[in-house]
Amino acid sequence: MTLALVRSELHKIFSTRLWWGLLLGAVVYTGLSAVAAAATAGMEPGAGQAASPPLGTAAAYRGVYASSMFGGAYIFAMILGITGMTGEYRYQTITPTFLVTPRRSRVVAAKMVANLLVGLGYAAAALLSALAFGALTITIRGEALGLGADRLWSSVALAALAIALWTLLGIGIGTLIRNQVAAILIAVFVTFLVEPLATYFLSAADLDAVVKWLPTNASAALTSPASTILDYLDWWVGGIVLLGYAALLAGLGMLLSVRRDIT
Repeated sequence: MTLALVRSELHKIFSTRLWWGLLLGAVVYTGLSAVAAAATAGMEPGAGQAASPPLGTAAAYRGVYASSMFGGAYIFAMILGITGMTGEYRYQTITPTFLVTPRRSRVVAAKMVANLLVGLGYAAAALLSALAFGALTITIRGEALGLGADRLWSSVALAALAIALWTLLGIGIGTLIRNQVAAILIAVFVTFLVEPLATYFLSAADLDAVVKWLPTNASAALTSPASTILDYLDWWVGGIVLLGYAALLAGLGMLLSVRRDIT
């Protein structure tokens, strides 16, 4: 992998309109998440569940800013990674790409680096959205903004890392599943339906020891306040687990890309 390859992959990303469409989605979704988190902080959800941490506590501020930042952007970062790989097959640019750089592993590695960098940019935009909309809602509720809350900025930094790592998950998925539409639908289906259902049923079966290792729950361990439903991993363990998932999928994708026929 060379700097020229990374620049080439960055050019591919920014030469389409998809990247800013996904960025806009991340900004809007993050803003809505921050508003919801700030508006409902301290309220009881009902059904016998404990109230969320009230505004004025560090956990609540981490939820409004860091958790909303991650929750609003990670799915768009994953889709960015998926399209970064599947787009090559969809638009038939993969053959000239591999002809110019015969060592396919270098191409995939360059895509990983480029998408990580753009993923960090998505994280920065999501943070600004969470700060703007979250702070506005907190102000309306008459509370302090809490920008100096304990572990807030370390949680923000970890959320940014988690968002960037989800682009690697997307690259891995996109390399395993070449069809762009199928890859996105399957990834979103698993993330938004299969994993939450697995979390619910495994928790009901007292298998929290398994639930906490699922990708989204491992990610949430980096940024979320204490959960009243699930005992998350320690934040540093969650980061290692997420990195492991990213490395596994990206590694499988690289292996298949190196060995598989591109036609």
